[in-house]
Amino acid sequence: MRPTFLGFETQKRTLQVAQKNLDITGNNLSNTNTVGYTRQRVDLYAMYVSGNRSLRWCSQTNNLSVSGQGVNAYGVSQIRDMYIDKRYRENVAIEAETEKTVAILSEVEDVLDNFETDGLLHFTEQFFKALQDYSVEKPDGSEVATFACNTAVNLCRLLNDYDNKLCEVEDTYVAEMEDTVFYLNNLLDDMNILNDRIARELLTYPEGYGPNELYDQLNMYIDELSNYGDVSITENRNGTFDVTLCGIKVVDGNEFKVNHLIMEDYESYNQAIIYYESGEEMNCQNGVIKSFYNMLNGNGVYATGSQNGEYGIAYFKSAVNEFASTLARVFNSCNGGYEDPSRMMFEPTVEGATITAGNIHVSDAWLQNPTMIGEVRSLDPITGMYQYGFDSVTNEDGTVTLQNTNVIYLLSQFENTNIKFGNAHDFQGSFYQYISFVSNRLAQTITYDKSRYDGAVTTVDTLLDARDEVSGVDMDEEGINMLNYQKWYSASSRMLTALDDCLDKLINSTGRVGL
Repeated sequence: MRPTFLGFETQKRTLQVAQKNLDITGNNLSNTNTVGYTRQRVDLYAMYVSGNRSLRWCSQTNNLSVSGQGVNAYGVSQIRDMYIDKRYRENVAIEAETEKTVAILSEVEDVLDNFETDGLLHFTEQFFKALQDYSVEKPDGSEVATFACNTAVNLCRLLNDYDNKLCEVEDTYVAEMEDTVFYLNNLLDDMNILNDRIARELLTYPEGYGPNELYDQLNMYIDELSNYGDVSITENRNGTFDVTLCGIKVVDGNEFKVNHLIMEDYESYNQAIIYYESGEEMNCQNGVIKSFYNMLNGNGVYATGSQNGEYGIAYFKSAVNEFASTLARVFNSCNGGYEDPSRMMFEPTVEGATITAGNIHVSDAWLQNPTMIGEVRSLDPITGMYQYGFDSVTNEDGTVTLQNTNVIYLLSQFENTNIKFGNAHDFQGSFYQYISFVSNRLAQTITYDKSRYDGAVTTVDTLLDARDEVSGVDMDEEGINMLNYQKWYSASSRMLTALDDCLDKLINSTGRVGL
């Protein structure tokens, strides 16, 4: 015969487990709308038959007396799929990167929005038309010469404005990148603190189980971190997590240490550089940090140092600078400015500096003498020295007609398709063609990243739905579980009543004759 109270112990434990299942179901339902909550369950196992000899009866190998000891629980676990979590975080990094890239390029597009309409193309055409009007007039016509000079002034001011606005966009995202580094360091500190709390809490939990709510918070931190770079995690024996960002460990769950990020001064290097306290330079494959790198350091064929070949703010600044410097180089050369500085049409605001969109302006010599570009250089046969004057033709009647040959020559440069733009010959063609080339490159870059973003959003939404199916709380499913556990509890209670009746019969009725 089995021990008298074995059945009571079995059913008591069953009631406790059923009650705990009801508690966890209620907890799941209570947290249906809690951000980051992971559905929990009670892990059950069937009680085994003890092999202790003192509990055996009938024979040395028969354990019938202690069979049927019911159910027990290992602990309360979270329902998560680590593979889905990994895939979700990988694609969230791509989504965040492309979203930030499109946002930055859209601001660049806002600056250069009128590049091919009423912006650079328009002012270049105005300069061309003014020179064209001047070319059909006498070269000493100061009124048309002044108008041509003024259109050049307007063109320079537009280039100055482009450079100023692109610098404002650049400064905005340099500051945002600095704020991001500060935010990430705080996030890593929070994760480290949470690791320490988890390690201390695990001292009171059974092996393999831990404080699920703290794990939810840690997973939320990891999800947030995955927006900024490639994240991977490793669980330690003490229940904490090591976190790796872009291939470098940033949170050590065993030592409770953080490897903070440091951003170099942007002004000093003229490029974005982030490295870890441990000394390695940050190199992300995906994420918001990668977007910052590409947009601030992406300088196409003009890349130097830690810059890269992407088409970011730096490239479009360089492209506008290249237009300005090429415009100055071509027209200064055609006007003889490199042989005689007084013939310069365009100059930098600081003498000796390289001409850029930010510093280009019409030379003082041209402003003071607008008809200067109508003059040509000729060799004085008497003095043997070069001199400048208006080209002329003597007619049959002895009259002299002034020729505008130099202005006509300057005009021809607008249609010159052999002009090379870029230090690595990024483009060869006319000024008009180069304007279209830069505008198209910006549009193509935005289109490409928008396409990547749309694909990443679809993938992330699919993975998020898959994760919610596994880890999210389903009201219908939990309602069914609640009914099942309630029936389980009621049946176990009824079993206790039956056992109580049996015990009452055994104690009060056994051995009493006639009863």
